[in-house]
Amino acid sequence: MMLLVLCNTIIINYNKNIMKSTLLGLFRPQSAIRTGITKGKVCLIILSLHLVPTSHVFSQTLVYDNFEGNKAIRYAERTGVFDSIAKNPKIDSINKSPKCGFYIRNKAKKFDNIKMELPSNLMDVSAYATYLGIPPKLKIKLYTNAPTGTLVEILLGNKNGNNDYPAGTNSQYQTYTTKTNAWEELEFKFSQIPQGSQTSTSQINQVTLLFNPNSSTSDAYYFDEITGPGLMAGKSDPVATPETTPQKQEPNKKAEPVKKVNSSKKIAKK
Repeated sequence: MMLLVLCNTIIINYNKNIMKSTLLGLFRPQSAIRTGITKGKVCLIILSLHLVPTSHVFSQTLVYDNFEGNKAIRYAERTGVFDSIAKNPKIDSINKSPKCGFYIRNKAKKFDNIKMELPSNLMDVSAYATYLGIPPKLKIKLYTNAPTGTLVEILLGNKNGNNDYPAGTNSQYQTYTTKTNAWEELEFKFSQIPQGSQTSTSQINQVTLLFNPNSSTSDAYYFDEITGPGLMAGKSDPVATPETTPQKQEPNKKAEPVKKVNSSKKIAKK
């Protein structure tokens, strides 16, 4: 409290002096002005460090699963074929990991998706869900036979919201592929907070991944190291239980050729 009063006093007195000098037509030396500004900045920095908890600094990120036994998620509902112990199709400088995730999209589901549940809520994602400045990015390493320009989307939401869209979704993030049959690391851009959302930025405990949403394709996607906001302080212990994949079927199945689909029709739920 004393620090706050001291900083306010410095800033107020400095502003009064500037006003007085302006009215009298007298200008203080540049060195004095710089000193006053420096004092103001120091106070603001001290206050920022004192008031903002270090556990909420938005640069904190977490790799949700590296597919090498270190993960912080549990794979829940999915509508396609998923293998959590797939062999890396092509080890290179972008992805040197021998294992990765593998997913074949269900062409019968326009909004085919895979849901990943977290052991606790994520830290407040307000810094990610904004168009302003240079926000931090969610990331994914991806290898697919889908054509370049394929949309990949992530929804951040709450698993207790009955998976309803848009009520259970806080924010949406999108990226587009730039390569075919090659690894690349993609960064997601904030797309929107859907109208009708009832989930706040501090209630997120589920990540939903959609490959080419609103389409009827069945392409194959290898993915690794989905990275995003960290868990709330003290809740970042990885999930130790090995992942079981009851829906796993023929992980080496070749994906069907891409078919052009008219995706102009808007679907209400994902």
